[in-house]
Amino acid sequence: MNDNAPQGALGQSIPNVRSGRLVQGGGHFIANLRERDALSAAIVRSPVAHGIITTLDLEAAREVAGVVAVYGAADLDAVCAPWEARHELFPDARVPAERPLAADRVRYVGEPVAIVIAETPFAAMEAAEAVLIEVDELDPLLDPEAATAAGAAPIHPDLAGGAGNVHAVIARRSAQPITGPTKAVSLRLSRLAAQPLETRGVLADYDVADGKLTVHQSHQHPHQMQDIYARLLGLPEHKVRVVCGDVGGAFGMKQQLHPDEMAAVCAARLLGRPVRFTVGRNDSLLSDCQSRDHRFTIEAEWDEAARRVTGFRLRDLCGLGAFPHYPRTSFGESGQAVRLVGAPYAVDRLDAESTLVFQNRPHLGHYRGVGHPVACLATEVMMDRVAREIGEHPIAFRRRHLHDLSAGPVTTPGGIAIDRYRMAECLDALETALGDAPFAARRDEGRMRTGVGIACLLELVAPGPRYYGDGQVRISVNESAVVRMEPSGVVRVATGNTDQGQGADQSIAQIVADELGIDAGAVFVVSGDSENCPYGGGAFGSRGTAHGGAAAHDGARRLKARLLASAGLLLQRAPETLDLKGGAVVGPDGARLMAVADLAATCHFKPYLFPEDHDTGLNTVGRFTPTQDAQVSCAAFAAVVRVDTETGEVHPDRIVAAHDGGLIVNPSLVDAQIQGGTAQGLGQALLEAIRLDDAGQPQTGSWMDYAMPRADDVPAVEVVHIPTLPGEGFAPRGVGEAGNSGAPAAVFNAVLDAIAPLGASLDALPATPLRVWEAIHLR
Repeated sequence: MNDNAPQGALGQSIPNVRSGRLVQGGGHFIANLRERDALSAAIVRSPVAHGIITTLDLEAAREVAGVVAVYGAADLDAVCAPWEARHELFPDARVPAERPLAADRVRYVGEPVAIVIAETPFAAMEAAEAVLIEVDELDPLLDPEAATAAGAAPIHPDLAGGAGNVHAVIARRSAQPITGPTKAVSLRLSRLAAQPLETRGVLADYDVADGKLTVHQSHQHPHQMQDIYARLLGLPEHKVRVVCGDVGGAFGMKQQLHPDEMAAVCAARLLGRPVRFTVGRNDSLLSDCQSRDHRFTIEAEWDEAARRVTGFRLRDLCGLGAFPHYPRTSFGESGQAVRLVGAPYAVDRLDAESTLVFQNRPHLGHYRGVGHPVACLATEVMMDRVAREIGEHPIAFRRRHLHDLSAGPVTTPGGIAIDRYRMAECLDALETALGDAPFAARRDEGRMRTGVGIACLLELVAPGPRYYGDGQVRISVNESAVVRMEPSGVVRVATGNTDQGQGADQSIAQIVADELGIDAGAVFVVSGDSENCPYGGGAFGSRGTAHGGAAAHDGARRLKARLLASAGLLLQRAPETLDLKGGAVVGPDGARLMAVADLAATCHFKPYLFPEDHDTGLNTVGRFTPTQDAQVSCAAFAAVVRVDTETGEVHPDRIVAAHDGGLIVNPSLVDAQIQGGTAQGLGQALLEAIRLDDAGQPQTGSWMDYAMPRADDVPAVEVVHIPTLPGEGFAPRGVGEAGNSGAPAAVFNAVLDAIAPLGASLDALPATPLRVWEAIHLR
């Protein structure tokens, strides 16, 4: 419970409004949506990582019983324009065109080359097996180093604007160069696959008579996709409807346009019949956008006399795959990384650079945290190493490096303006929760060695409009909410925000209920529908409560003012002396004067009781447009692990997260977000990696191969909320990405701390048992 939360629905751990329906099997997901005469789609994918298509024979597939159509690239190009993932803030980037199906050349295993439409999914899969594809193979470039090596052939040979496979270079440099002595660490971050329970999918239907396209999609952004389908398919935007209903997880992976989904929508456009396409789990590991894939060296400028880190230098190489991802591009990961290196601390200098290169792998896209985990790892591995080398307590060492805002806001060398900074409180809470025992246990000399890892996170959440606006990328961060009270006193809210399981709808219901003084169960939220919800930005960057909630709060505040104005006329009292509490209009002494439901019914059914110029309408629109580039939040993480020196196995014992989330609307939802993100972060640190052989063939094609944390791998994550400050009012902050951003560094640092006395270290994530064993025994 947030001690400073206003009384009412805010600050209450009310169960998620969707939970009851979902646990009883009442979810409406793409695979089980009922649509009469819906056809099934199957994608034929490239079997090789790189090559020229010499044969694509679709005739045998067309002869399979139940097949309605089989399309190649030329068929879909007739109705769909190609797209380019451009961003005008990076005008020198080299950007290739992409289309639903590969035409002449394939650039990664799993790239779509044909689509089969059939009466049943089994017929579609059988026909897909009958497609004959022959490819003249070329040597694949898989690692970023290989893609930039001297003599490496370009993956996009016809791409103008330079040579080789470099897409772009993103840099942040302070005016003062780094000149002092440095300490250096190099790390490799494996590619990760976001694996939500519901895989990607669409159910698309084109009404030939009306010229209207309706797409049900497992996605985070209905209005963004409405815009994309309209432009690429040449349809009027008002003739496109995108519905994102129950979405079984997303984690940023469902932010972009995937070519196979576009192929299915094109097929529906061509056939004038509903087409359902869902990605199988194996195909999701082939074709979903992936994340991370960094090779970097981080250096810390060291002032020996002051015993302080005074600057950071980062040199990063990032593999973005065969194409940058449309429409949000693939700049976010590296852009955030170079901006955030060293940001939690008062350092004077920054020299950070990330080079993005093409490679024969799937797209690099956005995944929970977007660059934050990279920057946090780079910074915190170095901070822990320096503290260990000089023999200082890792928390005390960090505390000496904190920003001082006593004279006003500060700006980091990476250009981040900090006007709110609760890192000291986060470290205090972390130190209290940990106690001294874990640090004392590090002296154990037995087989099981204990390690403690600390990580501080400066988090940019709830982004503002300039990044996409100045970049000419058609992404809205304005948020609106239509708030309507019915005669029964029930309130319906339509929001441009979306909910993929994080509880955004529940938070909005509690925000509106609290403002109107009614039970949260009397507020019903509709989201995820481009036609029936106001235009909004959907879900990204932990903006759901911060932006969507702010718009709903504004709408509820406007509705409250109307209700009190009407109540004042009926009761012959000044509206400013009245309030709404407990489902009633109350006076200054708290006495109930009139039920809100009775007031609503009077406004709807007896408008003649009011003066003619009085507005009795109970329908308001709330709006919120952020003015900052982003909210700045703080968090501190601690991990305690035991390392078995004979097997290399890592046993996580404790993870503590101290987080500044501002006003906590629903503590249980916030805890769940941080705990879930922390579990994903632990997976990045210890388990998860997309692996390929030398030919680019995936070695992690299912959950039997791609290791993710199980329940017995994750300790109970202890979450400590930093209380809001007096007078902050309605000021929730984003919380959804902190765990996945800070936990990897804390867990990895704990492993390094455990093996450091043995003279061992690691230079790659994940810290698998084999890698840990080799670090200990083969050093």
